Amino acid sequence: MTSFLAKRALHSGVSRRALTVLSAGLLTAGLMGSVVAQAETLGQLPTGRIVTPGTVTTTNPDGTRVTRTLEVAPSADASASAPASAQPVMRSGPQMILPPAYAVAPAAPASADEAPADAGFSAPAFPSGREAAPVAAARTLNAVPGRNASGITMASLGGVDTSAVGLMSADNGGLGSDMWRGTTRADVGQYLAMLPVATPSPVANDLDRRLLLTSATPPEGQVSGQSLLGIRLDRLIASGRADLAQELGRNAAADTSPAVSIARARAALALADDKTACQELSNLPAGNDPAHDEVDAFATRLSAFCQILSGNHAAANVTLDLAREESYDNPLFYSLAAEANDGLKLKAPAPKSLDALDLRFYALAKRPLPDNAGAIAVPATVKLIAEDESLDPQIRIEAAERATMSGLYTGEQLALLYRSVPFKPEEVEGAKAGIFPKGSSLRRALLMQAIDGEIMPNERAGLMRQFLSTGEAAGIYYASVQAMLPALEGLAPAPELKDFAASATRAFLIAGEREKAAAWFALLQSGGPALGRDQRELSALMRLSDPNGLQPISPALAAEIAADLRSGVPATQNFAATEAMIFDASGQVLPQNVLEALVAAPRSVGAPEQLLNQLHNAGLKGSKGEVVLLSLVAIGPGGPESADRQAVAQSVSSLRAVHLEGEARRLALEALLGRSHAGRG
Repeated sequence: MTSFLAKRALHSGVSRRALTVLSAGLLTAGLMGSVVAQAETLGQLPTGRIVTPGTVTTTNPDGTRVTRTLEVAPSADASASAPASAQPVMRSGPQMILPPAYAVAPAAPASADEAPADAGFSAPAFPSGREAAPVAAARTLNAVPGRNASGITMASLGGVDTSAVGLMSADNGGLGSDMWRGTTRADVGQYLAMLPVATPSPVANDLDRRLLLTSATPPEGQVSGQSLLGIRLDRLIASGRADLAQELGRNAAADTSPAVSIARARAALALADDKTACQELSNLPAGNDPAHDEVDAFATRLSAFCQILSGNHAAANVTLDLAREESYDNPLFYSLAAEANDGLKLKAPAPKSLDALDLRFYALAKRPLPDNAGAIAVPATVKLIAEDESLDPQIRIEAAERATMSGLYTGEQLALLYRSVPFKPEEVEGAKAGIFPKGSSLRRALLMQAIDGEIMPNERAGLMRQFLSTGEAAGIYYASVQAMLPALEGLAPAPELKDFAASATRAFLIAGEREKAAAWFALLQSGGPALGRDQRELSALMRLSDPNGLQPISPALAAEIAADLRSGVPATQNFAATEAMIFDASGQVLPQNVLEALVAAPRSVGAPEQLLNQLHNAGLKGSKGEVVLLSLVAIGPGGPESADRQAVAQSVSSLRAVHLEGEARRLALEALLGRSHAGRG
């Protein structure tokens, strides 16, 4: 508990924010110990002067209390002959009540134990920005009778609107400067905040990135509510692209709103750019409710981090004590901060997730990361973890696999990391007999090394199938394919490898290598029709991947689709229904027998009808940004493979309406791949 005559001050109407500033000032000047300070004497105050006499009682870490006289610098008008102890030192004129070292480097430490963690570090010690001012709603004065367009709309001027800032244009993959044509600002703000990111879908992740980075004319409507730039930065960071978020934030330096400033700080922390993150404290409001307000909670944690980093340990103790008094519940934060600041080891429950600031606290406290850090860290930090050679291989590989799924890591980089694990020769040989380590990521690393050491095509193909299967089971099939792609390309289709043909076809389709997929599919069809569902489903996938688009449904294909719809097997019906709806969304007429079977088949749960109607209308009016945004929201965080088929069909139709045919085809292919069992396991 912090005590600076707190109760008396609060009863007198002094705010907690003022107490924080006053406490911090005393701490920085060396007038306060760990948590207790008490002014015991007051001198007379001559007119126009301020006196700062008294004593301070401090509590040392070992519990002992020390009382000493306040030391103050002599003022210009003090008597040179009078001893310092004879009378209080008077200082005339206005006096600063902020900490003397506020926003500058801390004073030189008195001992090695007090040395700042980062010598020369200069950043604000406390938040000093302003709360985001609410924008009053616009109102319109009535028009004069008999005079058209004589009404007057009155509204407050908002802050700097930086929502048009971007890093991409139509020339380099952006969606165009008019992508919000006909879209309201309220809708964009609502759905941007719902935008799923870091999905298992390559096409969805690509559309996410382009949507968030495109420089475009802001949507219509009053600038109010959440900052669109702030939401975009937040979604970029959540997708793992802290590097792009930092670049975008720099391009909007004029925007110092809390949302944008927090996003800039989070991006910097994810990139281990601590000084840049701490500089954003000057833009964060000094709130006093970290238990219920996310901005206050982040500002509190960042303040403590920056104070410890700069060697301002006393101020960090005050920040931690105030956070406890405000009932801020974050055991991991207190544990890491105590270890980093005072060397104290406090127990905390095992974390279920780790954000960028958590990871920087781990580094500051010099505490090893949890064994599952690669799996529970936020996407923005996984690349940094994957590249840290001091970490355990399993932590790095789990992070690298997630980084590859988000496009932050290449398949080649992931494969190199798999190969870097120091397995023994007998362990590599054991993989061929099905003996694997417990961790899923280490199993893939072992399989990769076993594949490298195998020269027999049949054995090599079998190991590849296992590798891809375990990747799909872990939800990282795309990353597994990217890592395995060079080895797949080095394996030529041959009759003895027919059992591997379905797996190879599937892998090359998801990698976008249709010609290579076609070669393996031809092997599957050689020597008579393939058994089971593989040929039926892979034939549908090959048709869908054709860059020339879908052709009209033949009577034979119509009979196959109708038969599947009437099969009574849920997985088969779901595949056929999705295929039929994609045909319809692509502009192909469904034969009557397919229509009748589709109507009779079990219905899917369905995305919200209002959302699908809005997506349909966005396509009609040609609003490219709105189509992409609503398509991604309708498809959801699981990507096309697990999305509702109505949402898939409407997204395909609307994407084609705004001339994104390639993206529509890839989305449809991923949706049908997710419903196909051909080539799995």
